[in-house]
Amino acid sequence: MTGIQLTDYDVDIRVQRDAAGLIASGLVLGDILAQNQALILAMHKGDLKSDVSVGVGIDRMLLDSDRLGWEREIQEQLEMDGQMVESVEVTSKEIKIKAQYI
Repeated sequence: MTGIQLTDYDVDIRVQRDAAGLIASGLVLGDILAQNQALILAMHKGDLKSDVSVGVGIDRMLLDSDRLGWEREIQEQLEMDGQMVESVEVTSKEIKIKAQYI
């Protein structure tokens, strides 16, 4: 899925001007799957004012041993975003996600 790209959680804008000096384009577009997954993982419920149920809050995972619970939460959140999730694996070093927009 293509959408607006973010850089450091802000809209990525690269102004391109035409021969007359007018702005021809500015917003950077690209694949947003990994970007949206990262945002969902980083956000806490309530951070997104338009939908307060969105967010995993992975910073809360530190010292938590319920990996299956985290995998289930991540899968539910990604599915709410419209992704078809093949697998989610949480280890002590990484989170592996196999998913795509349907």
